[in-house]
Amino acid sequence: MDKKKRKELSKQREKEELVEFRQSLPINENIFPKLFDFLDDELEHGCDHSSVITKTFLQKNGVSNIDEVIEWLSENGGYCDCEILANVEDLFDYLNPPKINSIVKKDIHKQKINSLKTDFCFHIEKVPSPWNLIEITSTNSKEYQFQIGKNNNCTVSLQSHLSSFQYDNDEQWINLWINETELNYNLEDLTIERIQLGNYSAIVAKNKNWTPVKIWCTNKDNPQWLLKMNTELSRHKGDIKEFEKLLNNIL
Repeated sequence: MDKKKRKELSKQREKEELVEFRQSLPINENIFPKLFDFLDDELEHGCDHSSVITKTFLQKNGVSNIDEVIEWLSENGGYCDCEILANVEDLFDYLNPPKINSIVKKDIHKQKINSLKTDFCFHIEKVPSPWNLIEITSTNSKEYQFQIGKNNNCTVSLQSHLSSFQYDNDEQWINLWINETELNYNLEDLTIERIQLGNYSAIVAKNKNWTPVKIWCTNKDNPQWLLKMNTELSRHKGDIKEFEKLLNNIL
């Protein structure tokens, strides 16, 4: 077996193991990072070699199957609060994977700009606070991305409108969310919502079982471009309000 084939098989095993791990979780995976943050704060006062802090967190967050969660944590090396933080937290590194640049860093130039007028009729004279507009130039392309402050957890990218997008086609938006998040199970709660933001129509794709929220927004009177927002379930409602402020400044 050649080296390339072995590498492909190894990656496939890793994907299968991750799927199996996620299916073994006794509660929504997005609760665990909050648990680890809570433990990190509370364990400043020391650990009594029990899981009392963890149980307190689970009770406060309305978890009903606490015994099952505690048993799962123990099976994964978390026999007490300090061991849960030390041994279990790393298992969830996949929720915040390192960003990989597909273009060599030296070939990318980023600069903050205050206004933008394109040849496809997108025009913003002044970027409202707390948004920043970043122009990203590489060897063969130029992209524009809005972000709130320096926080990249919420970004809005400017794209040429794809005429194949069908506003009323739920299946298309569901498939886009799946393709972009690479999450293809626990999808029974994946929903598509349509909202109006002033003169703009937006599609919101979200799933209460997963963190990513995708929003596509366009002005039907000017379908030459669209804005795509990437945000998170816990903050998307507030981000949509800020997004509307941004839309109000587009001419």
